[in-house]
Amino acid sequence: MLDSISFFRVVKAGLTNFARNIWLSVAATMVMTITLVIFGTLFLLFILTNYSLSTIKNTVDISVYFKSGLGEDQITKIKNDTSADPKVKEVVYVSATDAFNNFKIAHQSDPLITQSLNELNDNPLPATLHIKTYQLDDYPAVAQKLESDQYKDFIDKVNYEDNRAIIDRLNKILKFIIAFGIGLVVVFSIIAILVIFNTIALTIYNRKEEVEIMRLVGATNWYIRGPFLTESTLYSIFSTIISGALFVPVFTKILPKITEYVNPQVNVYSHNIFNFWYLVLILFVLAMVLSTVSTMLAIRKYLKI
Repeated sequence: MLDSISFFRVVKAGLTNFARNIWLSVAATMVMTITLVIFGTLFLLFILTNYSLSTIKNTVDISVYFKSGLGEDQITKIKNDTSADPKVKEVVYVSATDAFNNFKIAHQSDPLITQSLNELNDNPLPATLHIKTYQLDDYPAVAQKLESDQYKDFIDKVNYEDNRAIIDRLNKILKFIIAFGIGLVVVFSIIAILVIFNTIALTIYNRKEEVEIMRLVGATNWYIRGPFLTESTLYSIFSTIISGALFVPVFTKILPKITEYVNPQVNVYSHNIFNFWYLVLILFVLAMVLSTVSTMLAIRKYLKI
């Protein structure tokens, strides 16, 4: 174990290595920064797309419009049959009378519509079921069942296709982001490991005689490893600071506008949809893992300890 004096000596040696090989250190930091920016961007795209899907999931439903004159008992039977489906989360029934009253309330500030409604002798709005499923992928099966011959004599229209294109498109985008993002992060992670590996290896080579002397005087393996691990930690710290600074305008300017467009009722900060410091922490952990792995590999290969 290292005492406090040895610890400070190790840290000082790591800082010296970083400054002595400043251009190599800058190159390693920049490659790490690029990796973190790519990872952070893809992570935000994933979160944003997933949030958009969740928002749509909470607002989209299947609207089932019944034929006029259909008895309440038959509507209740269809409602119960639909509720019994394990894919269905919620079924809300709105009678023709309630639908008409809700429409009047929603448009009470429009005198032309109000006057037109008052002149009607019959209610033009049908009784309706609003159906929500647990998963977005369950909507097609539920809609297909309601459009089957079993219910064609009772149901006038199943309104789902208007939302299907949006749901399918977002699902495809989310899958593409996951697949493409993982591949891109893996590629740049390997590049970052190789660059840091070679940087540390060159540092070890330049300090070969010094390392041999430390071995002869009985320095522990961790005392020898320490300066190189300190150097790699500096790569992680600086790359995290730079990438974090690059994401500041994203969080202050871009994300609020996107979330307001997706859901105007939600504030990006008050609802903690995207937390800047969580992202910085994730980026720092990723940087530490990549730098530590590459450094330990270099140490094992070139120091044989």
